[in-house]
Amino acid sequence: MSSHPARSKVNPGRVAAIQALLAVERGEHAEDALARLAPRDPADRGLAWHLVFGILRNRPAVDSIVQQAAKRTTKNLDPEVLAALRMGVFELRRSRVPPHAAVDQAVEACRAAGVGHAAGFVNAVLRNQGNFDPDDEARLGHPAWLVHRWRRRYGEGADVWMQANNEPAPIYIVAKEDPAGVSRMFQHRSIAITPVGNDLFRLPEGAGAIEELPGYAEGRWWVMDPAAAAVADLVGEFAAGTEVLDVCAAPGGKSFRLASRGARVHATDVDAARLERVQEGAERLDLAVWGEAHDWTTGPLERTFPIVLVDAPCTGLGTLRRHPDIRWRRKQEDIAAAATKQWAILQNAARCVAPGGVLVYAVCSPEPEEGIDIAKKLGWRAELIFDNAPALDGEDVFWGVRLRAPVGQAEPAEPQEPGEP
Repeated sequence: MSSHPARSKVNPGRVAAIQALLAVERGEHAEDALARLAPRDPADRGLAWHLVFGILRNRPAVDSIVQQAAKRTTKNLDPEVLAALRMGVFELRRSRVPPHAAVDQAVEACRAAGVGHAAGFVNAVLRNQGNFDPDDEARLGHPAWLVHRWRRRYGEGADVWMQANNEPAPIYIVAKEDPAGVSRMFQHRSIAITPVGNDLFRLPEGAGAIEELPGYAEGRWWVMDPAAAAVADLVGEFAAGTEVLDVCAAPGGKSFRLASRGARVHATDVDAARLERVQEGAERLDLAVWGEAHDWTTGPLERTFPIVLVDAPCTGLGTLRRHPDIRWRRKQEDIAAAATKQWAILQNAARCVAPGGVLVYAVCSPEPEEGIDIAKKLGWRAELIFDNAPALDGEDVFWGVRLRAPVGQAEPAEPQEPGEP
């Protein structure tokens, strides 16, 4: 008889999903956990990402079913057992995996996670889950405090938006140049990309790993959400060679968009490692972007620019479809804390705008405390506002404004909606 222990029958992608869910519960970002834990095999890696993101998007509905079938609250379950149950319920409700296989894999994942003593319990709960359904509030998949805020502001549109947030996020790309040529490259690989603007395209689901898609290695395009591109475009027209300061540049999409239009971009970020990735991206795209690590909460740079872009760090509540773990990480009081930091950054960035120059301020959050309320405090004349909340087509939500720096003294002016005098 062999002395080696029997190998687990569980798929490695599911093992990684359990481990990543536990890491998220400990405070790690889902993307970071999956980058570290997901298997190298593309199919298994894809399964791990699908399970983790799907469970995080639908956690209240999944937990409601778990609690009813288990006859106990999620707080009274071991984290490993809860993760296995969440995976099993999600696969039973939202995948094409045969029911017997979904149950068996959850049970095996439970054993692989070191809680084999609960295998029988997990099996029983999953075989019983079909008798229960979540209520309508749980199906929305968002924390109660956020549901209340958005319903008060957007009415029925809030529910439609939240339901859309529970589906996989689409991926968009921006062509550096020659959009028609980029489209043809994908056609040659039988990948149907959908135009969503002059140089923006939506990738089909399951297009493959980004780095392996046609034109990526050659620097023909980069990944960027349409709303983020619209924020970068708020700077308006400028002459080739114009120097632009991108205050919080990482992950780099807005720097790339401005540089592709002929700007010489000075990109800064408080995180030197993230700034390095911005510069690596600029090198791949052969774009004029220079980097400098800087903490904008401590003060400005010692020079001015005709155009300054501030995509400030925020709660990220406009990106819940793309980053579903944020909805369980954020608390209502985080909004006020983010606003305090944003105001410090904006004041310092404003000191780097040349007289009469352009300052674009934006956040990937629909919350007025982080957006319009901060812009109003500066008191500069507003020329154009971008606001796409609630988003119904899968794009992120941004709020942004183009402000004009005074030449001398100027009276405070409130931002105007597009088209208003």
